[in-house]
Amino acid sequence: MTFDEQASSPADREPVSPEMPAADGQPGSRQMGRRGLLTSAAISLTSLAGLAGAHAASAASDPAAEEPDPAASDFDAALWHRQDMLSDLREWIEALPGIETSGYITNINDPEAGSTVLVWHGPSDRIQQQILDEARRRHIPISIQQRKYALAALEGAVERLETIASGTGVFQNFQVSALAAIDIDFDGVTVIGDYIQPPAEGVAAADAALARSLGVETGVAVAIEHGKFENL
Repeated sequence: MTFDEQASSPADREPVSPEMPAADGQPGSRQMGRRGLLTSAAISLTSLAGLAGAHAASAASDPAAEEPDPAASDFDAALWHRQDMLSDLREWIEALPGIETSGYITNINDPEAGSTVLVWHGPSDRIQQQILDEARRRHIPISIQQRKYALAALEGAVERLETIASGTGVFQNFQVSALAAIDIDFDGVTVIGDYIQPPAEGVAAADAALARSLGVETGVAVAIEHGKFENL
């Protein structure tokens, strides 16, 4: 499974729930921070935690597994090492002077491959070149995914949608569970939730109409996904 396939479902994102206030008591997308709403580190650590749990469960159920497998241990150590390298690069990028006003949106890490994808808006500039040079200096393969919308536009769209209560306005028949501003597979904002009443025109037609209305409301492309995002 590729990283993109692994991270394409709502559970693999870090959406902001419209019902969850920020630390200062004000609702909004400030919870995103510069890391955005999709952080590959969180996804990677979840994967690694699952891997560690699988090893622990296997050891508990199989007496013969009490002796550690050197090959498995080496694999785990290598995976953690690659994750650390990618996390260190992310921290370096986000501390780079001028990054806040650059085209940087986020970077998507793949610890299994030890590589990263730089998600970028706008033309290449000095800061982008600094990031590419630093990644190569650290022997981390890096590629660029070009995006239409800047991070500020995505954050602004989420902030606008957070002001619209479920069951009102464009959401008159839609219960919003979460909003995701950064998606690996979609250049825009993803709205996650479900219809309050089954739409008479059918779900597909209702989704298309709602996405168009939200696009006009926010100025960015909007995708509709069904489900409920559970805060853990």
